[in-house]
Amino acid sequence: MDARDLQGALANGNRLKLGTFSTNLQHGGFATRLPGTLRADWQEVQYIARLTDALGLELIVPVARWKGYGGEIGYADASFDTFCWAAGLLAATRNVHVFSTVHVSTVHPLVAAKQLMTIDHLSGGRSGLNVVGGWFRPELEMFGPDYLLEHSKRYDLAEEWTKVVSLFWGSDEEFDFEGEFFDIRGGIMLPKPLQAPRPPIMNAGGSERGQRFAAQYSDMIFVHVRDDEDLLAARAQVDAIKTLAREEFGREVQVWTQSYVVCRDTEQEARDFWRYYVRDLGDLEAADNLMHFLGLESHVLGDDWDRARERFISGWGGTEMVGTAETIAGRFGDLAEAGFDGTLLLFPQWEPGLRQFGDEILPLLEQAGMRRPVRAPTPA
Repeated sequence: MDARDLQGALANGNRLKLGTFSTNLQHGGFATRLPGTLRADWQEVQYIARLTDALGLELIVPVARWKGYGGEIGYADASFDTFCWAAGLLAATRNVHVFSTVHVSTVHPLVAAKQLMTIDHLSGGRSGLNVVGGWFRPELEMFGPDYLLEHSKRYDLAEEWTKVVSLFWGSDEEFDFEGEFFDIRGGIMLPKPLQAPRPPIMNAGGSERGQRFAAQYSDMIFVHVRDDEDLLAARAQVDAIKTLAREEFGREVQVWTQSYVVCRDTEQEARDFWRYYVRDLGDLEAADNLMHFLGLESHVLGDDWDRARERFISGWGGTEMVGTAETIAGRFGDLAEAGFDGTLLLFPQWEPGLRQFGDEILPLLEQAGMRRPVRAPTPA
């Protein structure tokens, strides 16, 4: 399977697809003491999903988290399991795809395949899988001392794990599989997922090894934009990944990123609010805890620690969308021009931010031809 086989909302004609990220976490992706960040409260989380669906966004992606980053605010200490969370949100929505994120060392591929197949059926074919090798040592050590592998070995496991999941989803006959990590005898799973040949897979490999894994096994590849000031410069990143998938593995893939959104009536007001929640109220200890292990294990951080820290406080390291609605719409246009197929959104204060996005920014993206208009009643 590759991106040409994606179905439902993920296969619509929108030039720049949109989704939300990390709404299963306390604070919703923002390491700040700002009042009004997302709570790990089911009614609030479900409401955000219903609003996302009503606005016509295509995708909701969670962060698999077993232990948070601490700090003054207890950043991401509270979170929902991504399989149960996805099932609940899919039952509450109609069109949006909801992914489950899995650390491959913590869930046997048969269990994951069965759970995702079930979720795919209850949602009418709107499930998806975000495959993560795992990098946050403190949480994986809760499972045991052997759950965090060396970096390249982690991708060996992810590769074998993904192969086994795909066999359970695709094989109509019993199969045997003998690998380095899994020994399957008489494997079979019925029924099959509704999405054929399988639900879509996403991965966010940042290293060279990770990007090769993503290009070979993922339909949607998630990347961090290196140059936040010149988004058009990201075309080289996007082209390199799509070329790798096409030339090495004969596959077409979608490339996505993430973006945090701060929209105000003037550029100055937007910038002032960003400074307030990032520089005045940012939880430096929590951000440093996250970045310490992310830098050690995933190889995605740059050389400027202070700049990277601000990006993680701002919204999980995403690209900056700060300014007026017109400015932000133009920067989304730059992402599309750079070749990105989609971006996941984060808002410091989720409900008002998402509503404002629907009222002020989405119409501009529609006028620019990046999005088709969606007119659905938003939840009260």
